[in-house]
Amino acid sequence: MLRRTALILLLCATSALACSVPVFRYALEHWVADPYRVSVPHGVKLEGNFKVTVGAAQRIELRQPVMMRNDEVIWSADYTEANVKLLVDSPARQQIAERLGNGESAVWVLLECGDQAKDAEAARFLDERLEYLSSVMELPKLDQQDVKNGLVSIPGDGLRLAFSTLRLKRDDAAESAFIAMLLASEPDLRSLKEPIAFPIFGQGRVLYALVGKGIKVETVDRAAQFLIGSCSCQVKEQNPGVDLVMAVDWKQMVKAQAMPGQQLPELSQIADLLPQTVKIGAEPTPEPVADKSRLYWGGGLGLLAVLALGLWRIMNSRR
Repeated sequence: MLRRTALILLLCATSALACSVPVFRYALEHWVADPYRVSVPHGVKLEGNFKVTVGAAQRIELRQPVMMRNDEVIWSADYTEANVKLLVDSPARQQIAERLGNGESAVWVLLECGDQAKDAEAARFLDERLEYLSSVMELPKLDQQDVKNGLVSIPGDGLRLAFSTLRLKRDDAAESAFIAMLLASEPDLRSLKEPIAFPIFGQGRVLYALVGKGIKVETVDRAAQFLIGSCSCQVKEQNPGVDLVMAVDWKQMVKAQAMPGQQLPELSQIADLLPQTVKIGAEPTPEPVADKSRLYWGGGLGLLAVLALGLWRIMNSRR
């Protein structure tokens, strides 16, 4: 009885946290990436989602976030400026960030195994299946209350349903730290000699790995449906996925998407839109009461427009 009551309470709590925002968008706006643990020589400073400690002299050692409960060093290198850059950023991560910044739902990284036939087949299947899913799947309809509550910063018509792929060679030296993070996202991935697909979304979060023959209709569709489906639980730790290190200002990215650049009219331009009165003839004539009322209405609306614009600018200057 006690177990049943606990289950009911858990389901009720989960339902209370549910929202209409797609998972990929909610993750981008709210799921802050967990910091990786990195040991560096004394005095070295790093930018990014890191928890830094002083380690062995002239050596960089990378470990997963604490919540992964894995103290194994997943990547190490001699301390040089070049290796620090490899740790923090890479060309592939820049492409992923750019695509997510353009509103894509997820970027599917295909880590090649080196077998040209297997890699080509996996890439062909992913490209075709994701293109098909992008054309037939639909985003959930946003509840306006979720918008008002700040669960999403853009309206429903501002969301995109789009997937893309990015091929990555396993021996790419410029991506060595990034590849190490991907392969450490699940146990035993490093020992597999098959192409592996990683759907990446949110603030650089890999959902899970699809390996070799597991890259098929059922698994790809299931992952895509989860990513574009309504966020059933807003607690990140209760959702699948592992965070990655990406040198991106996610808050600024979300803000840029929510408030795209707009050319606001100047006050002088608004004044040109106000009602104008023109008197014709040499002798002034009494103005009918009805005409005066229209003039007052026009002036009042113009004043309201000016005040509204000023208030809009003040509110946005505070964001």
